[in-house]
Order: sequence, then structure tokens, then C-alpha cells
Amino acid sequence: MPHSIEKDFTFSFATKEHTYSLKVPVVLPLDISPKEFTYRLVNAHRLPCFVIKELEDKLEEFVKKETNLLHDRNADEAVDRVRKGEVNADELVNQWLPKYNKELKIYSKPQELSKDEKFAEVYHTLIHSPALETLLNLEHEYSLGIEKLIKDRNRDIQHLQEKQRVEMDQALSNVGGVYRDEDINTLAQRLFENTQVIENKWQTELNALHEQQKNEYREWVHRVHEDSQGNVNLPSYVQRLRSLSSVLPEAEEDERQAPVSRLEESFTIHLGAQMKTTHNLRILCADVLDLCKHKPHTVGGVVIPQPQRLQTAMSLYSNSLCGMILLVDNRLNSYTGIKQKFSGACEMSTDFHFPTLAGQLAQIEEQLPQISEVRTLRRIANDDEDKISLHSSTSSSGGSTEEKDKPGERRLHSGDFYISKHSNLSEVHIVFHLVSDDNLRTSEITSRHPVILSIRNIIKLCFRYDVHTITIPLLLTHEMTEEMTIQWCMKRAELMFKCVKGFMIEMATYSSQQSKTIQFLVPTGLSEDLFHHISNMIPTIFRLSNPLVVKSS
Repeated sequence: MPHSIEKDFTFSFATKEHTYSLKVPVVLPLDISPKEFTYRLVNAHRLPCFVIKELEDKLEEFVKKETNLLHDRNADEAVDRVRKGEVNADELVNQWLPKYNKELKIYSKPQELSKDEKFAEVYHTLIHSPALETLLNLEHEYSLGIEKLIKDRNRDIQHLQEKQRVEMDQALSNVGGVYRDEDINTLAQRLFENTQVIENKWQTELNALHEQQKNEYREWVHRVHEDSQGNVNLPSYVQRLRSLSSVLPEAEEDERQAPVSRLEESFTIHLGAQMKTTHNLRILCADVLDLCKHKPHTVGGVVIPQPQRLQTAMSLYSNSLCGMILLVDNRLNSYTGIKQKFSGACEMSTDFHFPTLAGQLAQIEEQLPQISEVRTLRRIANDDEDKISLHSSTSSSGGSTEEKDKPGERRLHSGDFYISKHSNLSEVHIVFHLVSDDNLRTSEITSRHPVILSIRNIIKLCFRYDVHTITIPLLLTHEMTEEMTIQWCMKRAELMFKCVKGFMIEMATYSSQQSKTIQFLVPTGLSEDLFHHISNMIPTIFRLSNPLVVKSS
């Protein structure tokens, strides 16, 4: 049965002196548009320009008619083959049925929600119901249990380290007598192994408690939802759980202290010339981890869930998410520096909705070899296109994003970022872990720096995926150092303000008129005068939304 056929197309046109006729073979179905085929005929046969419109109309009519005839003929032949038994009808049905089920919604099976998706729907329903207070109190009680276990762990490890320090000091003071150099090495190895055993023991207990709390909490959420179906009044199961969570502990002395206020200033801005969009800017001076840690909150001397926790929980499954950029090194772990502190903030309470930070990092690490292969192929393609050597490409890049990767290598470059999701942090749902290096401390970076280009991509993701609040480190650092003079800070802040403004104008096409909140975070070591100098730059770079004051006569 032919799927294509060749037909002769004839076209005639007349001039003042003669009548001409064109006859060309056409393969149907036509793999290009009739308009393009018309211009090919005009160029190939040197046809006059006044026949182009008529030729195109005739050709389009011919192609449409003959193609329909071909399809009808092929269909009749296929039906005849089925009727004659040359083709098994049952096999055809088995081939077509899955295609209909996948293509047409009326024939497809209803999509079955996963276990996590069902829990998300149930939780979102309950968090906007009278069960809200109970759920938050239960989460708070669980976090207190985790906090107690972590305090016991830290106390045990500190006691062990003190004991080992004394033992090592005694050994070092007796080197050459009771102890030899080999004995010191053996002792150090034994102390290290003992520390590892204790740390692993506590980590196992912590993981077990996290998993136990997560399973219990999810079961309670489903039972509360089932109990609430069809009941107008507060479900009895909620009342029972409320009685369990009503006895909250009294605050300790350090928890009764008033929270420390932080420098903060907010602006409302307009972006765009014709299609103006309104956004909120906020500059604040704080530790980046303050946005993650749950701070003690007391009323009447009793520890209660932090008020910010209410907003974070209610917007967890919504189109108003909160994100944060965390500057990290190129190692995918949480053992040192700010990554270790962030990991500690994550483990202070159980995440009932997403995998643990360690689990998410493990999933990301599995994808690193694929990323390395993509990066290598992209670099080779660029080299072939530009006709230059690999050495000159990497040396002229001005950053580490073009460094050579070995096959299957598991490492990150400056400007790379990975994402983790959280439901147990204070003011953040999504964390963008942005890889940076020491050259950010110089004052010579430009808007083409890999880290700044990655901030553009992060803002793009925020505009696309309903992250309405994003916190950006304004100076591209989380702590103040000696080389960060007033001039350095002002120059870096001006660069970031202008870049972010350009990115927001560019990305506004992704979210129409939706308003965003951009928080510019500066380190806590910044002086109050410098903070005000930086905040005074915003009105000079952004267009502020000022109220119109009308005086009545």
C-alpha cells in the first residue's frame, strides 16, 4: 500500500504573444508548504512574477485534492485488508487503544495521586480549617522533642571531646617516656574512631525520631481529615488532639528575652514603561540563617509556635512561595561552614512534607555525572562552532564555568546552583544553593560574572513557578571581611541593584502583572550608616510608587 504517490501538475498562463504550459511531477503528500514549492517552481523555470499568486492558488488546490484522494485510497485498501483477514483486527485494536487513552481525556483513566500528593491535598485543606491551631501545636511539640535530643547529643559529644582532650594532653606530656610517637598516633586514631561511633549513634537516633514523627504526623493528618468529612462542628479527633497539645512547656530564662530588632527598610516600585508592574523591595540587615531558624516565642512565660510559622505553613501549597539564595562552596555536602549551620537549622525539627536535606543532596549528587557530560558536549560544540582550541576557550572565559570536566566527575563550578525544598524552616520554602568562590571578594566583577548570571536564572525560576518572595545576598557574601570598605560595598550594591532591576524587567513577561517581593540581605557586620547609604540608592535606581497628595481648597 503506497503511502506516497507522484502526480503530474499542469499549469497554463498566457501573455500577449503566446500561451505557455508548465507540467511538473509532484510527490504527495507534499513535505513543504505550497507557497514554498511555488517559489521553487518560479525560480527553476524563470516564470514571470505576475503568475505567482495564480500558480500558488492552483497548486494548493491540486495538492489538497490529490492528497485527500490518496488518503482515501490508502484507507479503503487498509479496510479491505482487514476484511480479507490479511491483518488481525484484534492487533489493531490493541495498538490504537493505548494511543486513544493517552491522547483523549474522555477515554483515559483518572490519574491516581501519589501518597505524597494525597497528603499535600489533605494538609492544605486542614491548614485552612479549625484544625490549624492543633496542627501547629503538634508540630511545635515535635520540634521540642527534636530540640531536647539535639541538646543531649551536643552535651554528650562535648563531654567526650573534653575527656579526649585531657587524655591527649596527658599523653603528649609523657612523650619519650611512657608514650612513643607510634602510641600517640594510635591514640589519636582510637579517639577519632570513638568520636565517629558516638556521632553515628546520635545521628541514627535523630533520624529514627524524625522518621517516627513524620509517620505519626501524617497518620494523624489523614485521620483528622477523615473525621472532619461531613461534620459541621469541630471534629472530635481534633478536640482530642487539641487536648494532647494544649499543655505547652514554660519558657526558659534565655527564651523569655525580647527578640533583637534588625535594620530593615521597604519600598514599593514600578517597573516597565507602558505595561507597568508594581513590586516590593526590602533591604534588611540580618544573618541569612535567621530566615531559617525558628526563634523562641513566648506569651505569658509559655513557649508557643512562632507567628511566622503560621504564614509559612499556610502558604506551603500555594502560589505564594518564599525562596532564599544561599552562597555555598563547590562541595556537595553539609559538613563545613555555612552549609553545616544550615543543615543544623534543618534538623532542628522534622520535615513532614519533603525528604531530609541529606536525602535531597544525595539525589542531586546522582545527577552530577550527567551534568558533567552535558557541559562537556556543550563546550565541544562551542569549540567546533568558533573554530578555536579547547585551551583558548577555557582560558578566555573569565570564570570557572568553562573548566574541563573529567567523564563522570562529581563537582560543581562557580555559578552552578541546586535547589532544596523545606517545610520546617521559619520564613523559607525553597533554598537556592548558589556555588561561589573567593573572586567575589574582589571589586572587579561585572554583570557577566557566572554568579550574577545564575541569579538571573534564579529570578527567572521564581517568576515562572510562583516564588513570590526571594531573598538575595546584596553584597554576594554572608559575612563582612576587612577588604569590604565603604566604597567596595557601595559599588557592589549599585551593581546588584541595577542587575536585579534589569532581570525583573526581562522576566516580567513570564508572570504578567503579578507582584513580587525582592529582599536584599546584607551581613550583620554592616554599620547602620552604611546601611542607610545603601538603602538611599534604591530611589535613584528604581522608580518608587509615591502617593499623590491633593490639597482641597
